Amino acid sequence: MPDNKDYILNIRVSKELYEKLKHKAKENSESLSDLVRKSLDDSWEIFGDLRNEIFGQKETDNIVYYQKVIIAKDIKCSRCNTDISKGAEMFVGETKSGGKKYFCTVCF
Repeated sequence: MPDNKDYILNIRVSKELYEKLKHKAKENSESLSDLVRKSLDDSWEIFGDLRNEIFGQKETDNIVYYQKVIIAKDIKCSRCNTDISKGAEMFVGETKSGGKKYFCTVCF
């Protein structure tokens, strides 16, 4: 049975940080809770991408969709690191936070 329940996380922050977060949330017309939730979600993905870059692992499980594209500049395949020339067809996958991964036709 799936657990769709939301859980509450209480954290202690300085008044200065609280005011910064509150100001940024107001600036973006969203609640403080939504801002913190989105920040945490995005941070986990960014840390995962950095970890993969540092240790050479290419994780693609967090891709939301793929799209076939013709690239406008030379780029490397995110999986096999093959050089792909401008004008070639390849696939782009976008992650939940908007990050992009590029795949040659062999790796896709």
